[in-house]
Amino acid sequence: MILSVDIAEDRDHVKAYVESQGLTFRILLDQRSEAARAYLVRGIPATFLIDRDGVIQAAHKGPLDEATIESLVTSQLE
Repeated sequence: MILSVDIAEDRDHVKAYVESQGLTFRILLDQRSEAARAYLVRGIPATFLIDRDGVIQAAHKGPLDEATIESLVTSQLE
């Protein structure tokens, strides 16, 4: 499952961005930066692969492309 967390932006701004980009995955709003603090996010974008038990299995700082996402997921399946 893919979830995105938007940090500190208002709902209307996020909605406009989602529509302009044609995004289809779920976007959660973190208007008070609580998730950012919990996961020690120091820069955005940041990506975390979290297992079913809520444990971070991999982290990536910076933008992602499809090949990097595939590499992160594949490394966790091995």
